[in-house]
Amino acid sequence: MNVRRTRQPVLPLGSLPRVDLLPPSEMRRRDMLARARAWMVVGIAAVAVSALLVGGAAAYHVASSVRLGLEQARTQQILTGIAELSEVSEALATRGDLQALRADAMAGDLEWTPAVALIASHLPAGVTITGFSLDAGAAPVAGSDPTSATGMSGTVTVQTPAAIDLVAATRDLREAPAVIAADLESLTAADGVFTYTLRIALDQSVYTGAFTAEE
Repeated sequence: MNVRRTRQPVLPLGSLPRVDLLPPSEMRRRDMLARARAWMVVGIAAVAVSALLVGGAAAYHVASSVRLGLEQARTQQILTGIAELSEVSEALATRGDLQALRADAMAGDLEWTPAVALIASHLPAGVTITGFSLDAGAAPVAGSDPTSATGMSGTVTVQTPAAIDLVAATRDLREAPAVIAADLESLTAADGVFTYTLRIALDQSVYTGAFTAEE
């Protein structure tokens, strides 16, 4: 028959027994304080996290606002540049229109002095040009032969102290460069002076071409 011995707690010699003398109310109060401190820590942490989130959102908003302002300024700068280019384009278009109008209006610009000198150089000796009434012809057609169209026509008045051979004189004029036609229109004689009115036509090679529209 086995007999088991149970060990009894032995109180150490020289120690005092521990006795929990706190009342239940104090224990509950301490427990509540501990829980309150825990919840306070949680609340402070939540507030800190919220503050960080709000601060981050505010910083992001500020950064976004700055970027938006920069982009708006850049957009405005681009729009201003486009407006300036538009003004330049309009000015260039206006200039082109004015040049076209000038080219149309001045297409028949004539070399008057060389044209009259050309006629005078093919008149008989002793014949002097005393007046002329010449008008410009139609504007030249781009790509056309200037010698195939009339550029100047009208009358030239000449005087001579002696009668001239009209047939030979008009033939010499017709053979001159740029002269298309030369014919006698009228003849008068007074006080020993013969006055001839010749009808002359020259081709468009007498145009200066100074106002031709640029290609």
